Amino acid sequence: MQSDLYNLYPAVGAVNATRQNYNFGMLANTSNNSYRTFGSCEMIIDSKGKKAQPPERSRGMIARTYMYFEAAYPKYKMSRQQRQLMEAWDKQYPVTKWECERSEKIEEVQKNKNLILLSRCN
Repeated sequence: MQSDLYNLYPAVGAVNATRQNYNFGMLANTSNNSYRTFGSCEMIIDSKGKKAQPPERSRGMIARTYMYFEAAYPKYKMSRQQRQLMEAWDKQYPVTKWECERSEKIEEVQKNKNLILLSRCN
């Protein structure tokens, strides 16, 4: 999974390292000082509650990536709560032209289809 091109996105290393394996979620009071912010990066991480809230522009892509993981890798399973959030984000933040183009290019290189994106791009 780690080397699957559908999983690879540019990321700020410090943000990725701080997020660890925290679940994604919506954080209630993001003005609270317990949340970590990273300069102009909009990712918010609550290390006490072990949750990460991505910026709105990333939520749909994140959702579809996690949904792809679950479809492509039988050993990977999201919790019911995490799946519900990913399904909601998938609907709330529709696929972009860029995601569809990216998926086509990855398919050429990696030789497999992302069925989640394929169904939304057509």
